[in-house]
Amino acid sequence: MSIPPPFRSFGRPGLPDFGPTPSARPSPGSCPIRQFCVVLHRTAGQDLLFVVRAVMDVTHFGDAEAECRMWKAHHSGKALVLVTHLERAELYAEQFADRGLRVSLEPA
Repeated sequence: MSIPPPFRSFGRPGLPDFGPTPSARPSPGSCPIRQFCVVLHRTAGQDLLFVVRAVMDVTHFGDAEAECRMWKAHHSGKALVLVTHLERAELYAEQFADRGLRVSLEPA
């Protein structure tokens, strides 16, 4: 005979309680962490394939997604790469700068 795996009871009588009820959890909108957009800018001197490769290396996007970001930046001047918290956005900005690409951080 096997023992069933533990589960959350959420306050049901006779069962162990393993944590807060779903209503006690903080809502996603109350998160104090500010989000920032990492925006890729068009670079005149860079090969387009190099830009795709750099976006793939830094963000781990697939080739289609990286190519879409590159074309958006190429045609409109800038493209949103991703949205994340400040420290991670700064890390991405440094990694793009190391590859010779221009990015900026904007509040989301």
